[in-house]
Amino acid sequence: MTEGEEIGPLGPELLRCHREHFTGVLHVDGTPGGTVTLRNGRVVAAATPAAPGPEVLLLRSGRVTEDEWTRAYDAAMPSGRLAAELAGRGLVGEAGVEVVCLLAIADALFAMAAYGAESVRRAAADADEIPPPLPLDPGVDARRLVRETARRMRAAAAWAELGVTVRNRPRPAASPPRSRVAPDPLQRHVLEAVNGRRTPRDIAFAVGRGLYPVLGEIARLVREGLLDAGVPIAAPGPAEGPAGLPRRRRGASMINEMLPRPRAGGPVRLRRLRAITSLPPVPASDGSEEKPDERDGG
Repeated sequence: MTEGEEIGPLGPELLRCHREHFTGVLHVDGTPGGTVTLRNGRVVAAATPAAPGPEVLLLRSGRVTEDEWTRAYDAAMPSGRLAAELAGRGLVGEAGVEVVCLLAIADALFAMAAYGAESVRRAAADADEIPPPLPLDPGVDARRLVRETARRMRAAAAWAELGVTVRNRPRPAASPPRSRVAPDPLQRHVLEAVNGRRTPRDIAFAVGRGLYPVLGEIARLVREGLLDAGVPIAAPGPAEGPAGLPRRRRGASMINEMLPRPRAGGPVRLRRLRAITSLPPVPASDGSEEKPDERDGG
């Protein structure tokens, strides 16, 4: 099995897009699926309800407030240069935005693969389609992302042996060990967010970090005896619908867990994010645990 095949139908399609210098959007069907935006065969954005996007990562880091984001978004709408607008206002440098966007793209691809991509459909570039708010220019080599996603899926397979998957609802351990080195900021916030009801995806949104590093941190905490992996929730049931018509899986969109849709032409609002967590903002970091191509510590 090649690395492309390791991540389901998304891998081979990304490699074909690279070879053909495809410009447009890949619509990934799955639970919940997502989209991948490409320009000349390079990935400039990826989005899925299963993982926080760059907006959430920036806002939850505390580097940009919601009011600052709203003003920058509105000002950048005519030109579509949100990254430059954020930098011009002194909120975050363009290089910092690029790093966050790269992390979000890699995390979204992992999330789509981990939840199970079922099929991929191409849509050519449409001038009337709303572009992603923070595209990565000039984009990422699709081959690199396929390799990285395959590596992450192998790491996730090892975590699954501990009972940790994207569908579990981890909970505090009944009898945690007494002596332990003080947790780092991410571990502390994950421990505070775990309540037996949240999935790793919910925790990732709550703490404002990617699904992949949060899942890995949960696995480490389970290994150390501080968390219990919990019981996995059932995947959505078989597709339903009249014969001969397109079908979808019940609950596949995860709409009940998604952030609210923005108003037409308006910025992303985080009312849902504030509703699911009262945690303080996670201190800004260099994102080293999320960077593509970095090896896992265990």
